[in-house]
Amino acid sequence: MSEHSNRQQLFEDLTNARRELMRSLLFLSEPEAVAYEGGNDWCVRDVISHVTARECRALAAAQHLVEEGDPHFPGPLEEREFRKAAARRRREFALAEVIDELEGARRQVLRYTRKMHNNELYGAYPVRVTGESKSVADVLHRLVEHDYRHAAEIWRQRTENGMLHRLEFRFIVNDERHRFLNALNNMSEQEMLSAEVCGYWTAKDVMAHLLSWDEETLRTVEEWTGERAWQQGAHYDDEWNEYEVQQRAGMELSELIDGLSTSQRKLVNLMDQLTDQELTAMAAAPWGERMSLLSFLYEMAQHVATHRANLETLHPPVRRSRKKR
Repeated sequence: MSEHSNRQQLFEDLTNARRELMRSLLFLSEPEAVAYEGGNDWCVRDVISHVTARECRALAAAQHLVEEGDPHFPGPLEEREFRKAAARRRREFALAEVIDELEGARRQVLRYTRKMHNNELYGAYPVRVTGESKSVADVLHRLVEHDYRHAAEIWRQRTENGMLHRLEFRFIVNDERHRFLNALNNMSEQEMLSAEVCGYWTAKDVMAHLLSWDEETLRTVEEWTGERAWQQGAHYDDEWNEYEVQQRAGMELSELIDGLSTSQRKLVNLMDQLTDQELTAMAAAPWGERMSLLSFLYEMAQHVATHRANLETLHPPVRRSRKKR
């Protein structure tokens, strides 16, 4: 693998890991985020503060390297104490404040590291305390694993302390499908067959596309932590999407609508049967991104939302104004 492809994958991994960390915070209330339950020394807010501290260390290393030619890598003990102190300092902060700080640090990390030449990014530099050598890329790779580790920890903590809010996730999964079907109801049959709503795809093509992903989603959920042999070597790209749409080109509109409704019922029923531990198990989505099963279901709901917005370009939803009392 070339350094260029390594570089591209590195920044993609940084994005994916941070996205999973942020999904692990969905629907958490402020009291839940600051509660020390189950004998935990750190609450969720402390975990995010800790991650922020590590982000700041990575930023400092990148800044020192760019400005001085020396990353000033800290020793393990120094870094550990810095992160502990950072969590203590932020214990009066609201969750939103520590998240804002975390995201600000990440933006600055990316600003510095994206402009680095490969010899700066991948060059080996000494850690003076230990005598080992590592690169800024090594530090960034560890940020990736650090985000994933703490995302899994937050999911586990939420499960153990009854803070998963699975009904809120269930509502999103169900509501986005209902809104998509409502958007279809606002279209005539002729519009569904001829109006291009997503590139050159018609509404019928979009329906076929979603049905293909419904079927893939059901199979994936059923085998979330299994081998999933059918996905080995598969590329869920534009070519795969086009093929799946063409495979359903002969279906009638009524068949597609029935298929979308039926697969949705199956998915929600399956979701209801899964335990909290099963819903928070980490694995790879069909496209390779690591996430919890609950995150996968959430992302598939967002996929439906994207295509619902495609349909609404033809008939924007009517916003109801509040009546004056």
